[in-house]
Amino acid sequence: MKVIGKVDSDTYLCQVSHREIEKFMDLYYGKRGRLEVGDAVDLSKGYDFYYATKVALEKTEEFIKANKDVIDTILTGISIMTRGGEKQ
Repeated sequence: MKVIGKVDSDTYLCQVSHREIEKFMDLYYGKRGRLEVGDAVDLSKGYDFYYATKVALEKTEEFIKANKDVIDTILTGISIMTRGGEKQ
């Protein structure tokens, strides 16, 4: 995004590519339709996605720490089963 003008101290005129909007809003591969003059885009949606992802990763990290022994046992079992399957 490139700021190309200011309307007032809190409002900017910007040049931004469609791809940048898609990436920021996590709407890849044509999920975000092309914009027309007068369309409004709520840029806070990109932050909402970032925040939700951050919270999900923190909860996943907590889960892994709290269940480390169970996870290690499962991974060991999968490893044993995989090695056993190769011998057959």
